[in-house]
Amino acid sequence: TLLKQIYNKLLLNFQNKFGVVIWVSVSRDLRLEKIQELIGIKIGLFDKAWRKKSVKDKASDIFKILKDKKFVLLMDGLWERVDLTKVGVPLPDSKKLWKIVFTTRSLEICSPMEADRQFKVKCLAAKEAWKLFQTMIGDKTLHDGHVEVLGLAIDISEECYGLPLA
Repeated sequence: TLLKQIYNKLLLNFQNKFGVVIWVSVSRDLRLEKIQELIGIKIGLFDKAWRKKSVKDKASDIFKILKDKKFVLLMDGLWERVDLTKVGVPLPDSKKLWKIVFTTRSLEICSPMEADRQFKVKCLAAKEAWKLFQTMIGDKTLHDGHVEVLGLAIDISEECYGLPLA
């Protein structure tokens, strides 16, 4: 949720500073092809012919475009290290305005991803988690539906350990 807010803010306020703002949601079943597809769509590479290229050729195409651009890559939900060079993403350096931001539930991912900074975001307290859960679900769903819905919703909220959107 926090990364999505950052993404929206970048799109609204910093699109001119960064030529491209890219959002990639990474599943537990990490596939470089899927990451390349999402980046390719954002930078205008994705078509039938490009889809048929090898991972290596796609990486080369992505690199050729991104190396000359200012960009922000937001990667949400890493479960393991992603080799950005195999994807085609130029690695950040001090001369370029390339930024890569990622979220993970595991601090062990930060070191292999060579994170410059780490921010630990704590879970919400039970009361705040329940409030957010109610907001996301809506009063109509919770109170106007089947009588068991509210009790199940409370159980689900507690089960999510302060991560109500999960």
